Amino acid sequence: MSSFGYHLTGLVRMAGGPELRLPPRAERHALIFIAEGSGRIAIGRYGSSFGPMKLYWCRPGDELKLHPAPGQPVCLYRISFDIIRLPSSEAGPAGSDGDPTASWGVRELTLVHPGKVSRLVRALDAALRGGAAHVFFQVQSLFYELLHLVVPRPGAGAGCEPAARMEDVVAYAREHYADELPRGKLAAMAGVHPDHFTRLFRKTTGSGYVDFIANIRIAKAHERLLTTKDSLLEIARHVGYKDEFYFSRKFKQIVGTAPAIYRKKPKSIFSLASIYTAGLLAVGHVPPVGSMTPWLSRRYDGALRQGALKPFYWDTCDIGQLKEQPRPDIILCHDMQFDEAQMDRLRGIAPTIAIPFDSMDWREQFAAVAELAGEAANARDWLDRYDARIESAKVRIARQVDRRETVLILEIWSDELMVYGDTYGRAGHILYRSFGLAAPRNVRERVMAGTGYLHIGLEQLGEYDADLLFLIVHEDKASRRTASLLKRSEEWSALRAVQDGRVYEFDGGLFYGCDPVSTEAQLQQIVRSLSESSR
Repeated sequence: MSSFGYHLTGLVRMAGGPELRLPPRAERHALIFIAEGSGRIAIGRYGSSFGPMKLYWCRPGDELKLHPAPGQPVCLYRISFDIIRLPSSEAGPAGSDGDPTASWGVRELTLVHPGKVSRLVRALDAALRGGAAHVFFQVQSLFYELLHLVVPRPGAGAGCEPAARMEDVVAYAREHYADELPRGKLAAMAGVHPDHFTRLFRKTTGSGYVDFIANIRIAKAHERLLTTKDSLLEIARHVGYKDEFYFSRKFKQIVGTAPAIYRKKPKSIFSLASIYTAGLLAVGHVPPVGSMTPWLSRRYDGALRQGALKPFYWDTCDIGQLKEQPRPDIILCHDMQFDEAQMDRLRGIAPTIAIPFDSMDWREQFAAVAELAGEAANARDWLDRYDARIESAKVRIARQVDRRETVLILEIWSDELMVYGDTYGRAGHILYRSFGLAAPRNVRERVMAGTGYLHIGLEQLGEYDADLLFLIVHEDKASRRTASLLKRSEEWSALRAVQDGRVYEFDGGLFYGCDPVSTEAQLQQIVRSLSESSR
């Protein structure tokens, strides 16, 4: 690190439940230390499951995504810093014009002394919170001590350099599978002779180089056969084959079925995300294996009792156990659910489709899932019936809710208070989008214009005052206790909706989801509650 200076610019402690998120894009270099909790993190193209005592790094401009596991409160520290090139007289003999982070490897840094790292991070946090001018040198000293512990030093492990480089070569091959990838080019990237490269590649991946590329290409072809209407020639060229006939032979050799026949046959689907399990069930397709929520399992108790569906819960599955089940045609998950290594394991079982979680709304996800199951027409009919129910419901609730009035969605989960907008379930997509009801100004400006949700303190509750309040409370003891304390507070009593008797309380398990089954049940409860109330 001698050619560069590292200047600490800030430290932010972040804590929360399932909706905790990082800023969408890094503005500076940063270290992200996970102190508590588990889930999934993505930094640029790197993705991984995370747990406590993990450390990651990012560059300015990297896209950041964090998805805590349900029921797993997360505490993390985001440590921002600038890298400053030192004048040559200060750089010393190790000076270099390259990017110093180039030698840091993948975005997770190995912690040899996790306890010491944790203590240093907390000490940094405490020193910065003190705010006194004299602590500047103290925090910089602590920061450099932290960097010394966690940042790989150039030259460390040089004897294993080719093997270490192979991970980057394999990652490059995965990303550029459709390009011409001569063995000599990749061997040069690894810094080894082509013959040694072949042996090293097999040792690293467990597969020969030619078979490795062919399997990736056919897996990607699988996905396009399932998710597009492209011709076989278009798919062949997209995955790196110039000839559709050679592609068809290779596909049949690996899969056992010609691509044209594979595309038409009925599909057995493993659904590893509860929102997609619900979508399949809504069109009458019962997956042999499916992720469920407790509410969804109660809703489809009959299918579970008959053994038609083997459930697991909250989108957390043991990939090894999936191999013990009859092989499906498709595995469904969302795109922020598994890291690349886990996705490779899933693809080793069956073609795996990762449906976008953030960039598609619940209707688009439902249509995509139904299309994969061969139930596109049933999904369109379901959505048409839903739209008709919405129009009918709008007429009924118009007697209770004036279009000029505002509606607040407040969720209690454990000891957290969260305000929601028109995404992330909690019936926001029904109230704000389908019904067209108005959100309070601060919800529009701070929530809908931001991440779609916001953790608030009790003292902030009055800033989101509304004519109607939809209170969503989860069934665990901590949530019920928090709700009880909230209802006895002065802040609660001061709310306009509380004073006017226009608070509607709903079950957090049901109102958590934004899938077709949950949405339909949420709509029924909302209309019933509003219809039974009086102005």
